Amino acid sequence: MIKSTEHFSFTVSKMEDSLHFFCDLLGLKATPVMEVDDEDLRRIIGMPDAHLRISLVQVPDNKNIELIEYVKPQGKTIDLKTCNAGVAHIAFVVDDLDKVYEDLSNKGVDFVSPPIRVPANDGKGRWAVCYLHGPDGITLEFIEKEI
Repeated sequence: MIKSTEHFSFTVSKMEDSLHFFCDLLGLKATPVMEVDDEDLRRIIGMPDAHLRISLVQVPDNKNIELIEYVKPQGKTIDLKTCNAGVAHIAFVVDDLDKVYEDLSNKGVDFVSPPIRVPANDGKGRWAVCYLHGPDGITLEFIEKEI
């Protein structure tokens, strides 16, 4: 029944801060910010007064991360600890995690830990893995497969 994924989405408090993180720091590209303030949107999301700002961040495997800023109604900050039910993260595969970690740390990105090496799930080789926090506390994971 399900054929594929179309996009992943995060609600953000300030679109410009999120685009700076995903585009300027991580090197991804994004579509121009769209203002969406129409009846179809309101019916889709079930919010009669909704007004959103949306941008799609394009990732290398032809999927998108949809960033949504709610102009109306304004949301509230919630606890995004990964142990809380419903909290999600995205894992990105990188070529050289130590270099990515060093570069982004020097730019002020908040990592949970430096890269940690663990056995690969398939028992062949190992993974270098680390978590980091993006805008609004969004958790990302970077992974490098090491043979």
